[in-house]
Amino acid sequence: MDDRPGMAEKFAFFSGVWGGVLMGAGSGFLLLYLTDIVGLGAAAVGTLMLVARVADGASDPIMGYLVDHLPPTRWGRFRPYVLVGAVLCVCCVIALFVVPALLPDALVALWITYLLWGLLLDLFQIPMTSLVPAMSADQGARGQLAAIVGVTGLFAAALATGLTLPVVNLLGGGTRGWLTYVIGSAILGFCLVVVMVLRVRERVVPLSPERYRLSDVRRVFFSGRAVPILLLSKVSVQAAGGALTAAMPYFFLYYIGDTVYLSAAAFVMAIPMVAGAVAVPVLARRAGAKPLYVASLGVSITGLAALMAVPPDPVPVLACFALTGVGLGGAVSLSLVLLAELTDYTEWKHGFRTEASLAAMTSFATKAGGGVGGGLLAYTLALTGYRSGGVAQSEETLDGILMAQSLVPAGIGLVGALAFLLYPISGEVAREASRRLAERRTAVVEPA
Repeated sequence: MDDRPGMAEKFAFFSGVWGGVLMGAGSGFLLLYLTDIVGLGAAAVGTLMLVARVADGASDPIMGYLVDHLPPTRWGRFRPYVLVGAVLCVCCVIALFVVPALLPDALVALWITYLLWGLLLDLFQIPMTSLVPAMSADQGARGQLAAIVGVTGLFAAALATGLTLPVVNLLGGGTRGWLTYVIGSAILGFCLVVVMVLRVRERVVPLSPERYRLSDVRRVFFSGRAVPILLLSKVSVQAAGGALTAAMPYFFLYYIGDTVYLSAAAFVMAIPMVAGAVAVPVLARRAGAKPLYVASLGVSITGLAALMAVPPDPVPVLACFALTGVGLGGAVSLSLVLLAELTDYTEWKHGFRTEASLAAMTSFATKAGGGVGGGLLAYTLALTGYRSGGVAQSEETLDGILMAQSLVPAGIGLVGALAFLLYPISGEVAREASRRLAERRTAVVEPA
């Protein structure tokens, strides 16, 4: 049986990744929606984002363990649960915008729906991320799948960033425009996920039917440096990305003074992102994922930090965002390659297949990082005197917005890059793990 997905299957996988982004297309603008449309204070929303995302992220290891131990079906170990999670996520992301707008106590309603969204997001993201190492054991094919995730996720996110405000305004603006946009994009995204679930295949199965136990967790995941270092790095990188994305509407609305350039920045970032997401995994096949991952983060950090040095004119500002996009594209694609390598390494060393638990680490990093990034942005706005409601801002606030768009995400990303220098799985180690597992599978299929 061919271990590599064909073109039709890759296209279906592309559809599912695109659908996942569309389902949450409005969530990147949640802070702006809550402060400028619902009328909540930036500090109150920032506290919610920081506390809730980190707190519900604590449930991710439990969810990962449960997904790893769910019974396999004739549809595979993960695809049916991707579909169930998608249904729940669509309902919850819609509620995240609808409930605070309609109920009288918006902040209390937001706490409830935001916490619920974080919990239900696990049921979609964890099995979805687990598909990359489960669809193929071939390193080249995994690199292609990771590139699909990187290119599609980043390009779709860039489109969402660039088109959200214009589309909301086209739909009438205000609460009605936002709700129409969120509901429509969520339903369209769900349809694309269904296409993926029906078309992709899971080829890699555990060598042993034995599942790891709770008593094995510490030995499997924390007896070495690999998992803790990758977790710390991913949390930092996700926090940097969360701060970057959340700050962009404020940066272009108030600091640059024209949201037209928000759309331009999103599209200017998109092409370099695609280039980085495609090219860097190819380069990593020879040089290894670790050095290319650190280099990609370095490029993004440079682009973000440069915003502090350039004048507030569209051309140099957009050039900084383009440079940031190159690094982000490479880092996002390689993060999934690293996760697949770590899955093989864990099975080689400990004998257990742990896709979902390692994917839960990514889910935790996304939540905790998004909470930290969004929280730092909100606190920066509050500390520099930001006034909600779309009114003019003071010079101090404008300086705070610039810092939130530049030095805050750059500094957080630097922490992640420095931590990752200690990561122990080099390209040589990853290839050795893949080779040893292939030998074991051959021995099982063709016993002596």
